[in-house]
Amino acid sequence: MPLDASALLDGPRGRRLCLEILLEGARRADTPETRDAVQAVFWAAHGRERGASVLLSFSDGSEPFVEPEVSAHDAAAALAALPVPAMTAETLTHALWHAVDEAAYWQPPSGMDELAAAPEMHSVLRRVANGIALSRHVDWWASPLARQDQAAVAWEEEPFRAGHPGEILPEWRTDTTAEELQFAGYTGVSGPWWSVPPFGLPRTTRVGERGPVGLSFVEDSHGWLTARSRRVTPPAGDVVEIHGPDAWAALCRRHPLVVTASRRTVWEWATGRDGAWVIPDWAAVAREAVGVHLTVTGYLTSAGRIIDVGGGLASTVAGWVPDETFWFRDVVQAGAEDRWAAEHNMGVDRWHPA
Repeated sequence: MPLDASALLDGPRGRRLCLEILLEGARRADTPETRDAVQAVFWAAHGRERGASVLLSFSDGSEPFVEPEVSAHDAAAALAALPVPAMTAETLTHALWHAVDEAAYWQPPSGMDELAAAPEMHSVLRRVANGIALSRHVDWWASPLARQDQAAVAWEEEPFRAGHPGEILPEWRTDTTAEELQFAGYTGVSGPWWSVPPFGLPRTTRVGERGPVGLSFVEDSHGWLTARSRRVTPPAGDVVEIHGPDAWAALCRRHPLVVTASRRTVWEWATGRDGAWVIPDWAAVAREAVGVHLTVTGYLTSAGRIIDVGGGLASTVAGWVPDETFWFRDVVQAGAEDRWAAEHNMGVDRWHPA
């Protein structure tokens, strides 16, 4: 399924991707007009922050600092005057890194995400979304599992996941039920915020030109400096493909697991919706498939948004890595271990062989 510009703008991470492309193009151009546009976006986003923040002002103290009031309309007008950057592989990679790294589902959206969602920004971001959809560099974003090119990643000196899926899945199901009982009757309390399969399961991403995708795109990364990867041979069998919110909703309808008590508060913070929530019952999904794969397109159009499941129920995709596959059966190591080192450049992690 090809990437659709409209669907991209429906997803919080997709909108943030488009905004980051415009900002990167402005910073690279570094003209008075582009610097003004970057500043306008900063202040417009800052005015929408709902959490605590600290601003540092450097001056001789003769004048009191007055925070500029910049509207979404002003920020959009400043960006609209700039050309859309060329959709190079580097530009797309940098912007996707930022869009993924800034994801957070345990708190209200950031001011930058709120700005990207403002109606005034839609036409500005639409120009970028159209350019992304036409780029040859994103063809693989919508592609299904690359079964022959999968690798697992371990950060620093952490061990690779080696649990047995047959033991992990029923234990996860029991623990999730216990969490619902634990949070029943409580409001305003943050509980689990993720909707991924059990963390102990094997998980992989495809290997691209810059190494495993799982090295480059990580939500809320911890600043790791080294990593290891190893190629694996996945199990034979069907894999569930999540290429957008419709596929996620269908999976939730087939195998619903109610998680309202544990997620209601934290997902209301993240999405603004107060209601009943479900996630896929991964122990049940494991009976129909050997794994579940989230495409990059699926991530950008689905992560962090309210996905209507029907019957007053909703769900969201939270805690995934773009192009990530969770396996419900064991994988087999298929090559030697590779070591990687991170280079931080303009806020972006670049990984190279160590």
